[in-house]
Amino acid sequence: MQKYGFFFYDFYILLKKIKKLSVLTFHSQKALSYQSVVLKIVNCLSSHSSHNISHSFALTLQIAFMSRTYLTLLISVVLVFGTSCETPISLTIPGHTNPLIIEGWIENGKPAQVVVSRSLSYYSEIDLNKIMSSIDTTAIVSVSDEQGNSEQLQLGLSIDHLFGVMGKVYVGRNIRGKAGERYFLRVETYGKIYTAETVIPATPVLLDSIYLNIKKPEDTAALIRVFFHDKAEEFNCYRFFTQIKGLDLCFSQVSIGTFDDLTFNGLSLNFELLRMPVSNMMIANMSQAEYDDYYRASFRKGDLIYVKSTSIDEKTKTYWSSLQAEISAGQNPFITPGTHPSNIEGENVSGIWSGYHARYDTLFFK
Repeated sequence: MQKYGFFFYDFYILLKKIKKLSVLTFHSQKALSYQSVVLKIVNCLSSHSSHNISHSFALTLQIAFMSRTYLTLLISVVLVFGTSCETPISLTIPGHTNPLIIEGWIENGKPAQVVVSRSLSYYSEIDLNKIMSSIDTTAIVSVSDEQGNSEQLQLGLSIDHLFGVMGKVYVGRNIRGKAGERYFLRVETYGKIYTAETVIPATPVLLDSIYLNIKKPEDTAALIRVFFHDKAEEFNCYRFFTQIKGLDLCFSQVSIGTFDDLTFNGLSLNFELLRMPVSNMMIANMSQAEYDDYYRASFRKGDLIYVKSTSIDEKTKTYWSSLQAEISAGQNPFITPGTHPSNIEGENVSGIWSGYHARYDTLFFK
């Protein structure tokens, strides 16, 4: 750091010397040629600064003098010094604390379902075995309602989550969701207790129509459009899913499929559903054709499509919209990863406990 300690003072002195020489060159008919002035400046810089002056820097000065513009010379010097000064940086990356991740939900007419797992480090090598070992199958998970009813959930199968297809989701039996009611979650694992509460919104998605947007009879691919009305006297939040039979193991949120009615309160919305794949876990042994089919955003002839339209509370919307913002950024190197707003109470935990007011529709692309 001592090498750069007086850089800004040196730079000020150098600019004064450069200006003096440049004025001499620009205004005196008997002045030295610009090549000799460049040489003087290079010698001046070499003697006054600890930085090495390269041939490319001298060439930059020559170009600046040829332009006969002092401003150009000044900018050239700033650019060279600004890009040539390097300061070593040493970063200490904190250790990963493996927070507990709880993803649970209950919807109208269905029992509660909860996934409990451990977060994996960003820098760890991730494969299917490591993901499966991160799932917590020893937790005690219970759900209760406003009437005081309570039940303990058991590990089982679920078509609503990828882990559920593998039998790694805690599923209830007796308590089934009702619109407008609140539900309470309790998870106990490794001596710690985590709690949350949610509500199933009273108002469903007021769907007017849903259809495949086929523009020409010969089209072999199309997107789905939903047209629905928003209730003006409420703050409403929505989340949409699709599932293609035979391709998707479970429902998957559509692209930018979580939002609120802030921009269309009390109005109607014509919204397009762009399919997203369920998980990158499924691509390991795919051929190129299977890969392209799996990652397509549209729907194709022969597809039997299930559409799940849900209204959700604000906390659920906030959590999933923050995640979809990161997903939408894709490979953007400037994205800032971080924690997401969770409604789970407890130590070193993240996730969401959600209530869904859901409706299901089926489309067939003939």
